[in-house]
Amino acid sequence: MTTPAGRIELSLPPDSRYMRLARLMASGVATTCGLPLEEVEDFRIVVDELCATLIEVGDGQPLHLAFDLGTDALVVHASTRAAAAHALDEERLSLSRQILEVVTDGYDLTNLDGNVRMTARKIVRSIGVG
Repeated sequence: MTTPAGRIELSLPPDSRYMRLARLMASGVATTCGLPLEEVEDFRIVVDELCATLIEVGDGQPLHLAFDLGTDALVVHASTRAAAAHALDEERLSLSRQILEVVTDGYDLTNLDGNVRMTARKIVRSIGVG
């Protein structure tokens, strides 16, 4: 089985009630890429953490998620507009970083020109449940 390549995008209101949809999308994409079941769950955690962080620091604009499906990696890009007066809480980000270090194969967080962007990568090592 070959891993499909492409991009899937999702836009959500900045409300934690919609994070369930993001997790559902993460599961479907990770399964399609052939991640083993344990890593599918890890990827759901990744997307959950990205969404929670962006909701917390955002200014009320939608969250944008883009899932890049590659032959050797699954990458999720998440972004939103940062709240003008809201600085990124380093203590909160420390917890996010700890979680992402355990469940990803690399991540990045930037706050540039009023936009907060987070990217996380999961390497596709073997064919799993997909």
